[in-house]
Amino acid sequence: MLVLSVALIVAPASSATNPKIVSVDVTGNLHVPTQTIMAVVQAHPGDIYDPRTVQDDLARINALGYFANIAPPLVRPRPGGVAITYRVIENPVISKIQFTGNAKVPSDTLLALMDLSVGQVFNTNTFRQDVLKINNYYERIGYGGQVPTHVKDLNLDPQSGALTLVIQEGLVVKNIIIGGDPLLPPPLILPSLTLKPGSVYSDEVRDADYKALQKLYEDKFHLELGNFEGGIDPSSIDLKAGTADVKYNIYVARVAVVEITGNTRTKDAVIRRELRVRPGQVLNTDAIKRDYERLNSLGFFSKIEPDVKEGPDPKKPQLVTLVWHVTEQRTASASVGFGYSGGLTGQGLYGTLGFSDNNLHGTGNSASIQFEKGARTGVAQISASVPYLGNTPQSMKYSVSGTISTNSSTYYYPVYGVSTTGISSIPSAGGTPAPIPVTLYPTSTAQQISGVVATSQSSSTGASATIGRRLSDYTILTLGGGASTIRYNTTVPSPYYFQGNQPNVSVLPQPTCSPLASATNCNGGSFGISASSIANVNTGAPYKLNTATIGLQSTTLDDPFNPRSGLKGQLSLGISNPAIGSNFDYTQGTLDVAKFFPVLRSATIGVHGAAYNSTGVIPPSNLFTFSDQQMRGYNQVFYATNAFLGQVELRQPLSIDRRITLAFFVDELDYKIRGAYPLLNPYTNRIVGYPGNWALYGDAGFGIRFDVPQLGLHTIRIDFARGANGTHTSFGIGQSF
Repeated sequence: MLVLSVALIVAPASSATNPKIVSVDVTGNLHVPTQTIMAVVQAHPGDIYDPRTVQDDLARINALGYFANIAPPLVRPRPGGVAITYRVIENPVISKIQFTGNAKVPSDTLLALMDLSVGQVFNTNTFRQDVLKINNYYERIGYGGQVPTHVKDLNLDPQSGALTLVIQEGLVVKNIIIGGDPLLPPPLILPSLTLKPGSVYSDEVRDADYKALQKLYEDKFHLELGNFEGGIDPSSIDLKAGTADVKYNIYVARVAVVEITGNTRTKDAVIRRELRVRPGQVLNTDAIKRDYERLNSLGFFSKIEPDVKEGPDPKKPQLVTLVWHVTEQRTASASVGFGYSGGLTGQGLYGTLGFSDNNLHGTGNSASIQFEKGARTGVAQISASVPYLGNTPQSMKYSVSGTISTNSSTYYYPVYGVSTTGISSIPSAGGTPAPIPVTLYPTSTAQQISGVVATSQSSSTGASATIGRRLSDYTILTLGGGASTIRYNTTVPSPYYFQGNQPNVSVLPQPTCSPLASATNCNGGSFGISASSIANVNTGAPYKLNTATIGLQSTTLDDPFNPRSGLKGQLSLGISNPAIGSNFDYTQGTLDVAKFFPVLRSATIGVHGAAYNSTGVIPPSNLFTFSDQQMRGYNQVFYATNAFLGQVELRQPLSIDRRITLAFFVDELDYKIRGAYPLLNPYTNRIVGYPGNWALYGDAGFGIRFDVPQLGLHTIRIDFARGANGTHTSFGIGQSF
């Protein structure tokens, strides 16, 4: 350090009375003007000499800051008094200013902060102000509070006038300590930090580390940082070594309170039982997204918005409040309607009446009742579902549902004459026309009989129930059972009868059916498809159809109506066996999986695959059926005992709110009926193919989807497709898969 010293020698009084000062001057100043020095001197000619005034003048001269040393003044007797000469030694004239130790701040920046410059006499006062400016600058850029001064030392060469300032920008980091509530272990945190042991700490580095930690927690672990504090540990500062420890207190955001707003009908408990992010848990964006998807899948709300705001304790900003803003939509609907569908296989004139609510009284339970009555059809069904059996953790794992229904249908099929040897020689009895054999199957030799149709009637009355056990938030195991009574009846008017075993005559006690029998007793079977895998049932006879089912369902869709990502899958097995009181013995199994992928900016690709398998002899009404809702390029229904269905669809929204969507799709169906005779035409809704053979059909097309929330409809679907037989337009409610 530059040491400035002042020696004070006060001359003794020459007499009892102090003399007058006759002159005052200064020597030794080469560059500092004499008037600058004399301006601070208080001893003036004519004044009475006072040693204390001289002593104070020496202090005032020293305070000017220009002098390395001040010699004792000369006080010499002169005629009429004394002469005072102040003797000074000037500081060197600065020839160069340089800095060492400054890694962050350039020397040019530091030099610009200083008033001292080359060519000036070094002034300690100006230098002190320059040091303050340099310290203030380092504090502004984040190095404050670490060291007493950032100008650690100076060296002023008295010969050359070179001024060197030794800079200490900050303390060197010895250790980085992770504290607070980081959740992640330090070995996982430290590599992501900008600050490393051996580097200099600053607020800028700390802020960069805060951003790095946010990125680490949010991007990699989908966690939110609730609070962050970082700085030098005061107890670890070693000024001599210039080192210290840095402590980062990291706090993950934790949920203190969960609030629900906007629900006026749906009970809070119904919403809260779907939420998995609860007070005390970390704020995980993935978990919030899954809770959003769970609430959205209820179908109770038109809008769901999660929000995070300050928690109840301002002293703990890491504890936040999670708010769920919901906007309820209509969940109950009543319907009254009528329609007409003509043709042989149409429904005729019919009317419908129904009511359903999937959030009954805001409890989350659902119920529906439906009636349909027409000239050819009749349906009555009541169903109910309770997704959670109670409010305890154990009871909330279970769900139940049940349905009671009765339905009937009547369809008309064309019949075809059969050329049978000997039939024409059978005489009529008593004027009664001779029986005429017919078939439901068109062949190259069988001609359709004009004005004659076969009447096919079927009915079913029964009930079913299912109990579910949640294995996880996304997977549920179901066990179910059903019992019903079914009837089939296919007849032709007299004098026609079904030749042989047509359609499917039961192996149980059956009516006599021969060319000589009464035509009214010549009633065939049920469905018009002849196959060993389809049960032969007595016309009009009641049969018990009891089933037991087991299923496994899983879904991770982000939206149940218009998903962009996620998977849904179902595996089910149904059994009907005499051991459970059924007249039938068969099994049916289905594996159905759909996966959705977000592509481009807003589009979605959906891939759907399903496999259907059966064993044994199936009732006609239990065949797997594929209509234009699955095979969109065909206007007939495909029936199968075994099948594979594959679909791929690209969905591109045309509006920002995603309520209008354009879709491009491909459908493929590979199916068969085990043991089917090669007599049927698929374009009359019957199966063609030799026993054991598979038939492959495909289509491709495009469609448009509309969301109509005012009617409670999420998707109305119109598809235009080309299949093997031409084009077809299909309509539906809901996505194809």
